Amino acid sequence: MSKPKINGIYDVKLKGEKELMKKMEAKFGQKAMQVKNDKALIEASDFLKEELKYQFEDFRDTGATIQEMKRGNPETVAGQRRIMIHWEGPKERKNIIHLNEHGYTRNGKKYTPQGYGVIAKTLDASQTKYRGIIRRELNKK
Repeated sequence: MSKPKINGIYDVKLKGEKELMKKMEAKFGQKAMQVKNDKALIEASDFLKEELKYQFEDFRDTGATIQEMKRGNPETVAGQRRIMIHWEGPKERKNIIHLNEHGYTRNGKKYTPQGYGVIAKTLDASQTKYRGIIRRELNKK
């Protein structure tokens, strides 16, 4: 699983599943496979969202970052199905989440917040479980 950054957002991708997907698509059809893929992506992204919420509890202040965390719907981007986890809500956490993840510089001084790198660390730590959920869901009848 790789984590390329697209516009500052991590994109989790699975590798080594193409052969399985081709066999299943031949057996079930393209539309049925997209539905099956979407269910697997939803299950895996729900797990990842809950894991992120758990990790964010360590440096919780008002809880707005946790409350505004949302899972998007499956979409196709560059021929790949994906689901985005994003922040949306009245406190506009989407505007500052990158500062918490990457730190910031103010007046020449580098600041590393308590939640520095939590998203990247959670993605790294959750790879095996995420892939397992995808495999389990794709292998269901």
